[in-house]
Amino acid sequence: MRARKTWAARGVTVVEVMMALSVFAIGTSGVFAMQKVTVVANQNARNIEIANEVARTWLERLRGDALLWNYPSSLNQFQVDITDTQWINGNVQAFGSSTWFRPNLPGANIYGVHDSLGRDDPAPASINNGPFCVQIRLTWIHPNTSVRAEVLVYWLRQGITNKGLTATPAAVLCGATSNSPPNVLGNQQLYHMVVATTEIRKNPAE
Repeated sequence: MRARKTWAARGVTVVEVMMALSVFAIGTSGVFAMQKVTVVANQNARNIEIANEVARTWLERLRGDALLWNYPSSLNQFQVDITDTQWINGNVQAFGSSTWFRPNLPGANIYGVHDSLGRDDPAPASINNGPFCVQIRLTWIHPNTSVRAEVLVYWLRQGITNKGLTATPAAVLCGATSNSPPNVLGNQQLYHMVVATTEIRKNPAE
């Protein structure tokens, strides 16, 4: 009976405490690691959704722009009014071209740059910095009739900042000007991106 009381009153040793703390620390570190991965994955999913929405917005803008492209047609075989368009005019290249441009319409505060919610970013101080940037490539499918439109929306990968892109401050995320966008497809280690493609057609007045 006395030996049993002695055993019941016995405490834990330092070794047992250390082992318990080690197991607790390992479990806690795993939880923290999972939390970090989850946060990053959620952020990436959110960015992809915003980028897809931006791409859809630009596809609709290009389709709307094509509504102004009506002639020549059977009703008017001599007038060419592709010059009435904002984004199509002067930007359609031969099939297979690798030329991209950043859409730019300062009068409407459109610079091919979108904020963290996917809205057009009209702030002059940030028109070249993103976080979401747009490039467009237009190539002929059928000359003077239909155009292949590609919209590229890109943003920096996790942990990369503008300072890591270049030593020249002018060469910022979205490109210093609409005529000098960065080579996103050639530097995929720096960027995440989505690409949306559609066909836009002339709307003949007939």
